[in-house]
Amino acid sequence: MRKEWLQKMVTAAEVEAAHMVKDDRLGPDPVPFGFKNERWRAMLAQMEEGDELWEFRSPVESWEHLAGRAGIALVRQGEIINFIVTMMN
Repeated sequence: MRKEWLQKMVTAAEVEAAHMVKDDRLGPDPVPFGFKNERWRAMLAQMEEGDELWEFRSPVESWEHLAGRAGIALVRQGEIINFIVTMMN
């Protein structure tokens, strides 16, 4: 995960809305990030005043070489301190 991959700052509400998962094994209601929900909650718990959430995506070349990654990063004072991969190839 590199800073150059950061694409767009987002809110926690936007992230959760975009990553809702419905699976009967998780209960009757959709859950943000599905089976990665605990990891998402832990990342939210890490957040401090001034922290930012960013969508990230590796460069096109990485996807062409089956090494692409995308997800959500927690950024503090310009440094990535945590991230969740939501897509890879």
